[in-house]
Amino acid sequence: MGYSTRNRVQGFTLIELLIAMALALVIIASLSSTFIIQQKTYRTQEQIAEMTQNARAAIDIMTREIRMTGYGIINSNYSNLPTWINWISGITFGAQPALIQTGTGALGTDIIHVAACFDGPKGWLNTATIKGATSLPLKSGDGSEFNLTTKRLINIGDLENAVITNRTGDTLTIDTNPNTTGNQGLKYNHQADESVSIVKVISYSIVQDDDGSYILKRNENLGAGRQPLAENIVNLQVNTVTDSSGKLRALEIDPLTAQTDKPDPNYSQNNGYRTFDQRAYITPPNLLIK
Repeated sequence: MGYSTRNRVQGFTLIELLIAMALALVIIASLSSTFIIQQKTYRTQEQIAEMTQNARAAIDIMTREIRMTGYGIINSNYSNLPTWINWISGITFGAQPALIQTGTGALGTDIIHVAACFDGPKGWLNTATIKGATSLPLKSGDGSEFNLTTKRLINIGDLENAVITNRTGDTLTIDTNPNTTGNQGLKYNHQADESVSIVKVISYSIVQDDDGSYILKRNENLGAGRQPLAENIVNLQVNTVTDSSGKLRALEIDPLTAQTDKPDPNYSQNNGYRTFDQRAYITPPNLLIK
């Protein structure tokens, strides 16, 4: 009797199958290890990029605003700034439009306050106003931009400062010398359409959030409180630079330090948190006006 060989197909032996499975497991384990390492590297780089971006964004905003220090404040008023700027609780300006509170922020960091007309004109004179006047008639609707508390110190036509003592609609009652009893009138004549701007104070400080992280916050001191500017900022040191006569000429941020959001177990320093320092030397041009 003859036997057909048509269906005699050779299969895998058990040994061959075990060897193939072992090789497959080795390859999968190798690929998994490579994937995990790549994921860790990616997450680390992502954390570093976010940290760097936070620091650079914060220093950019701070530099831009600090550079405006003193704008809209007449230099002759510097010695009387505690009288002009008195709506902010807890701080008292000296004879400079910048105040550094050394070591009073979270982690012993500095707090900086700077005063200037940061936002441009908030109102415009409706008619010409002569020297000695104590009333400023503004264009229709502009009066609502001002008040008797946080928006009371103004600059008129880039020529002089005044404090608002009363507001009726779009008419402001002003005092150009709060160190003297009564409302003192304008020192200059002003034409219609001249600008009226608000002098405000911006403060920067590091605070600890509820989750334990540290955030750089910005406060315009207008009642809204401190608002987040950059996350995971753990150091802010600010120095003042004066000339031989003691006048403020520059402000130096040295440094502003950001750290990663999470620790890296492969990084042995600083409890696994990587850090990034930014520095800036800022020369506000309005401080250089004699």
